Amino acid sequence: DDLMLNSGILTCDALNRYYEPQYEANKTDKVFLEKLIKFYDQSGCDRADLYVAASEQMYAIVPGPQSAHQLAVLFIAKNDFIKAATYLKEAVGGGDVDNDTKAEWYYELSLVNRYNKNYCDAISNSRKAVSLKSDYGKAYIVMGDAIIDARTNLGDDFEQRTAFWVAADKYAKAKSVDPSVTAEANKKLNDYASQYPNHEEVFFRDMKDGDSYQVKGCINEYTTVRSRK
Repeated sequence: DDLMLNSGILTCDALNRYYEPQYEANKTDKVFLEKLIKFYDQSGCDRADLYVAASEQMYAIVPGPQSAHQLAVLFIAKNDFIKAATYLKEAVGGGDVDNDTKAEWYYELSLVNRYNKNYCDAISNSRKAVSLKSDYGKAYIVMGDAIIDARTNLGDDFEQRTAFWVAADKYAKAKSVDPSVTAEANKKLNDYASQYPNHEEVFFRDMKDGDSYQVKGCINEYTTVRSRK
């Protein structure tokens, strides 16, 4: 095996021609799957359909959070974000994973949730990410983005605009805990300030700047009233 791998003659097409006729009959054989995965991986063919199928089969035989995460990454590369979300959920639910790694996986899951338009899940999973890693600026950024995405479930135009207040809270928090995201956070804060309700809208709701306000729905947070300048 090592001689074949080191020879450089194993192209992806050659591996497909060799393994495809054997796959169905041997897909429950752990040793066969290990060899297939090793050859495809070390030959740079880790985006091939057979490699992905074999990796899923191996996960079915020997499940675990690391292998679930590896599968999620494979499906992200193949633009299959539904399956990616499925395996990321498996990964974050596994044991023996340190908090920083699990926080990263929750962050990745929140990104995939947004792509799949599951905005409430994106909010929930980004919250889990920062609960495990309090200085995770990128997770606060995606939380703010998902809060804006989820605003259409809030009701009328005024209520939807209140989501921008909560998102601003998250962008401000992001740069306060993680200076590396300051430029991105400031841009979003500046861009989205124009989406706040105007002064008249706030007044006719019997509110004023600085009041506390609860944004409901799956956002479900208290924030501060701010009118558009």
